[in-house]
Amino acid sequence: MLNIKFKNARYKFRTYWAGPLFLLLGISYFVTDQIHHWTHYAYVFLGISITLFLIFDKQADFLTIDDEQLVINGLLTKSVYLKEITSFEIDGDHLKILKNSKEINIDLSLITEASKTELIFFLEKLRPMKSNN
Repeated sequence: MLNIKFKNARYKFRTYWAGPLFLLLGISYFVTDQIHHWTHYAYVFLGISITLFLIFDKQADFLTIDDEQLVINGLLTKSVYLKEITSFEIDGDHLKILKNSKEINIDLSLITEASKTELIFFLEKLRPMKSNN
């Protein structure tokens, strides 16, 4: 099993304050105002959502590759079976994985250099197996 890690510095420090600030803003409206508007609920929901997303994103791996499939973790998780990969292309900081009629784009600038070389080495190792079958 191969885990491709995110870079630690993909978010600015001020991004981590967005969730708690929206949460505090929403709670302060509930405490100070007599009449509650839908925007007060939206601030609370947005604050909780941003905070949970950042916590999940901080702990998750970007890519996970096991014996059968490649999984791109995130808010909308994508997966592709390794036997369905027809080819891949590297264009600058973007990796295009071609699968039959679909393509999956991966931003290589988000992952560490060691993980990037490990991913490219794994895909290069996968390429000869595809030509034999």
